[in-house]
Amino acid sequence: MNQVNLETGTQLSDLDRAAILLLSMGEDNAANVIRQLNINEVRALSQRMAKISNISQEDMSHTLVNFFDCYRQESGVSGASRRYLEKALDKAVGRKLARNMLDEIYGGSMADELRRLEWIPPELIARFLEQEHAQMQALLLALLPADQASSIIALLPKEKHEDLLYRIANLREVSEHVIDDLRYTLEACIEYVSEQVGAKLNGVEKVAEIVNRYNGNKGEIIGMLKQHSQETAAAVEARMFDFVTLKNQTDEVLAFLVNEIPDELWIVALKGTDQSLIDSIMGALPKRLSQVYQQQIDNLGPQPVSKVEAARADIMSMIKEMMDQNTVEYRLYQEEVLE
Repeated sequence: MNQVNLETGTQLSDLDRAAILLLSMGEDNAANVIRQLNINEVRALSQRMAKISNISQEDMSHTLVNFFDCYRQESGVSGASRRYLEKALDKAVGRKLARNMLDEIYGGSMADELRRLEWIPPELIARFLEQEHAQMQALLLALLPADQASSIIALLPKEKHEDLLYRIANLREVSEHVIDDLRYTLEACIEYVSEQVGAKLNGVEKVAEIVNRYNGNKGEIIGMLKQHSQETAAAVEARMFDFVTLKNQTDEVLAFLVNEIPDELWIVALKGTDQSLIDSIMGALPKRLSQVYQQQIDNLGPQPVSKVEAARADIMSMIKEMMDQNTVEYRLYQEEVLE
């Protein structure tokens, strides 16, 4: 009888895998499986099992890992527990090989999920981990690449570093229950990051900043936006000429604008605005005039938000007209200044 020698690295057929699986199960378990097969399947498998020799540990490992992967995908159950698999594989291939295969099975199932964290800034992960138990912090950090884990630990409170490193050093194996907790924690982390990033993202503001820095004809850009959406273009243009851009101006430009625009508009528009903006405008005025302005603002009673916003919009509309007429060098964004 000719034997089939399986060399490491050789592509195994489905029949080879089935034969290896049955050989690893022991006589009783193999018999229970064979009872479920038809005569042609039994004949083919028996012939292959009789001829196979020199099964490498790698072939055995890959075959069993592949089997359990397929089992989880095709069966109607969520998957065998780690404890059940550990007992079954201990009997089939020995404790050491069983442990290696289980680590590969359970570790591989988390690999893709953990890989998602590699794209997240360390400061966001650190902020999320501060809400988690120290042991979960240690477990998650232990599974991340060393450079990423180091960056995250550096952002956590220094008084926790020693305890975290001690916990990581004493990690040995991860049970299936902890794997479930880890998977839940990963999903919570991804959701947390999505909320944080989403809260910071403002498309209209970003486009306004880009257009403000555009060296070409800004009017053409706004015109193209209007072809897509009048509403979006109006929002971008309003953001380009936001009231807070007054903070980007020199004292000379601010003094010019205060002189050109009616006082009553300034008094209402400055009501409730950022104090640093008020200080910038007051600092550009003669001391006595700035005192008068400040007194009028302080004496002005509560104002409807709509009235204040309308006054600010009127001021920015006037400034835009001045820019179009080249009567003022108004800076729409903060530029670096060379001394």
